[in-house]
Amino acid sequence: MSYTRWTIVTLLLSTLLLVLVGSFNYVVDPYGIYHFSGSDYNYQKSKDSDPYLIKAYQGKKYKPEAIVLGTSRSMRLNPPTIKSLTGETAYGLGVPAATPYIDLKYLEYAIRVDPNLKTVFLGLDFEVFNESFPTHANFNEKRLKSFIYLQDFFSSLLSEKALKDSRKVLIDNYYKTTTYTENRFLGDGSFDETLVFPPNTDQETLQALPTTYQLSLDSLDDVKQIKRLCDANGLRLYMYISPVHAILLETFWQNSLWNQFEEWKRQLVQIAPVWDFSGYHDISMSPLKHSSHYNDLSHFSKQVGDLILYRMLNKETDKVPAYFGISLTPDNIESNLAILRSNRSLWPERGKNLLQLLTKN
Repeated sequence: MSYTRWTIVTLLLSTLLLVLVGSFNYVVDPYGIYHFSGSDYNYQKSKDSDPYLIKAYQGKKYKPEAIVLGTSRSMRLNPPTIKSLTGETAYGLGVPAATPYIDLKYLEYAIRVDPNLKTVFLGLDFEVFNESFPTHANFNEKRLKSFIYLQDFFSSLLSEKALKDSRKVLIDNYYKTTTYTENRFLGDGSFDETLVFPPNTDQETLQALPTTYQLSLDSLDDVKQIKRLCDANGLRLYMYISPVHAILLETFWQNSLWNQFEEWKRQLVQIAPVWDFSGYHDISMSPLKHSSHYNDLSHFSKQVGDLILYRMLNKETDKVPAYFGISLTPDNIESNLAILRSNRSLWPERGKNLLQLLTKN
C-alpha cells in the first residue's frame, strides 16, 4: 500500500471513529446538553453534569418567554406555575452559588439568544453579596459570549471522558441505579425534589455560612445594571429576597451580621422595589424534618416557591398567608426592618446553639 493511500485510509477511519463516538455521545447525552429530558435509556444524567454549561444551551434551545435567575434557591420557582399564572413559557436559568455578576452575564446572554424573552425573575440572597464570596469555578464567561464554544463541543462529544460517562449513564438507566448518575434539576431548569441530600448537608451548610461580611458595591452595581438592561429591553423584572429558614437568619444575628443584613436591604430598595419573603414567620420557623416548606436548611421547597409567585404576580393570593411577602420600597423599608427585628422574639429557639438545633429540627 502506498503512503498516500495509507494516509487517506487512516484519515477516513479516524474520521469514521470520531463520527461514531460523537454520534453515540450525542444520542446518550450524558450531561444533558443536547436533549436534557431523554428517554428511559438516558433519563438519569451523569453526576458530573454542569448546570452552568447545560443551562446556557438549554435556555438558548427553548427560548422561553420568562427566565428565573439567581442561586440554587431560585430553582424552586416552578416554570409550570409561571406558565399557568401568566401564559408565558418559562425556564429556570439559576445556577448554584450565582453572584449578581453571574446573573448579569446570563441575562445578557438570554437577551442576545432569546427573542421571546419578556419577563425576568431575580432571586436575591444575602450571602452572595459578600465581597469575599468566590465566583463559582464552573462559570465560563467565554461560553456566554460565543456563538459556538468549541471546548464544550469537544468535551461533551469527542472526549474519552464523555464516552466513559455515556457508558455509565446507560448502565445506571438500564439497571435503575444511581451509582454514576443523579438528577439535580429537571428539563425546565427547576430543582428535582426527588433528589436525596447526603446526611450532613445541613451541618455543612451551617458551617459554610459567613462569620464576617463586607457588602459588595460591585454586586449592587450588577443589580443596577440588570435593572437597566430590563428597562432598556422592555422586560418585566421581579426581584425577591428568598425566605431563608429561621436558623439561617439566626446565624446572621449570632455572627453579628444583622446590621449588614439590614443595610443590604436598604441598598436594594434604592435600585427597585423588592419583594421580601424573609422573616420569622410560620414558614421559616417550621421544623426542617418532614417539612413541606424546605428541601434542606438552605433551600425552600417548590410549594413555597409557588406562594412566592402567587404573591408577586398577584394571582391566587387567597392561597398565600397574609404575613408572607411584602413589597419593600424606600418609604416602608425602615418600618419593615423594625418588624423583622421584633418578630425574632416569636421564635422560641433564638439564641440557642445552632448545630444542636439542627439535630432537634
